[in-house]
Amino acid sequence: MDSIGNLMETITDIRQLPGLDADSVHIWGVHVPDMLDRLDSLQALLSKKEQEKAARLHRKSDRQSSIAARGALRVLLSGYTGIPAVDIEFQYSENGKPHLVPPRDIAFNLSHSGDWVVLAFGRNRNIGVDVEKIKWTADVLLIASRYFSPEEIALIQNAADKHTVFFQLWARKEAYVKACGSTLFSELGSFSVPINGRELPEVGEKDGWIFQRLEAGSKYAAAVVTDKEPARVPCYDFGGLEWAN
Repeated sequence: MDSIGNLMETITDIRQLPGLDADSVHIWGVHVPDMLDRLDSLQALLSKKEQEKAARLHRKSDRQSSIAARGALRVLLSGYTGIPAVDIEFQYSENGKPHLVPPRDIAFNLSHSGDWVVLAFGRNRNIGVDVEKIKWTADVLLIASRYFSPEEIALIQNAADKHTVFFQLWARKEAYVKACGSTLFSELGSFSVPINGRELPEVGEKDGWIFQRLEAGSKYAAAVVTDKEPARVPCYDFGGLEWAN
């Protein structure tokens, strides 16, 4: 089974949540199929608007992912801030990026694709995270011609596994755009991610931004981008966490 993050740690009690210091970025993985028996508990934490948004999604799997993602976000923000999960309020930028109200020093971002939700948390930094299920039937060179730089296209063309490299690039680019506070596809072609010769580095820096690959197994690609180099990027499994509504 694929998993998000190297050696994902399991924490069993929200009261044991590790301290989030200024030098760390915490990554959390939520395997949605493992959360189905707890979706009602997570849904109860959501605001009315969040519940309505999930209910409008046509596919059952999308509704489940939405509830798991927003519920896990509330549970973890509650653990990091001390605010009860149901009392957490969000304010949204023009591009839809959420921030806590009132403002706190905690930064956060989430992404979901396929069976996985990935969340990233930091302090006093900008942060973006993305996870992508690899679609082996996608015409990756055609898509890359619209959204990727010549250097990135060349990397895909020279790769033995073009699909994996494409989605690893895509995850980095999406995470960067989200870290900047935007969600516009049109911006994906305006920059290139760090590339070392013909290789895509595990960690790279460009214009003050740190791009880091997250281990996501063979079926997914994931990355986190932040504007301050983290000393530690631990990964945690949300599946074993217990919390009180």
